[in-house]
Amino acid sequence: MSQKSWEQRVTAFVLEAAEGLREIAQPVGNDSIKVQIGRAARRAGLSYWRAFDLWYRKARRVQAAEIEAIRAARATRTRERSHELACLAADVEALAERVSRLSAGSAGADAAALRTLAGRSRRLADGE
Repeated sequence: MSQKSWEQRVTAFVLEAAEGLREIAQPVGNDSIKVQIGRAARRAGLSYWRAFDLWYRKARRVQAAEIEAIRAARATRTRERSHELACLAADVEALAERVSRLSAGSAGADAAALRTLAGRSRRLADGE
């Protein structure tokens, strides 16, 4: 195996790890990068400094266990997002029902808009 192909493969793993950590960091508000790296490290089961090196693509190697941990954390985060969207859709549907019950005539368009929003949220939660 040539040196170049080996380096390209390592670089691809480092890029995947960096992108995965950024995704599972789930930035909230004005979180600093330090806080985001710490959150991603905890979710992936890595030390802060290892996550730091991966985040900034300074790592010279990536172990298979690290990639798998990051992939598992990404999958967990994706499931959490789908669940959050499904809950949001249920809440919007309940709100649409209340709006339609409170003012049967004048709020029909509002209730229909809320139901449309709930439908979009459900489709997003299902991955469509």
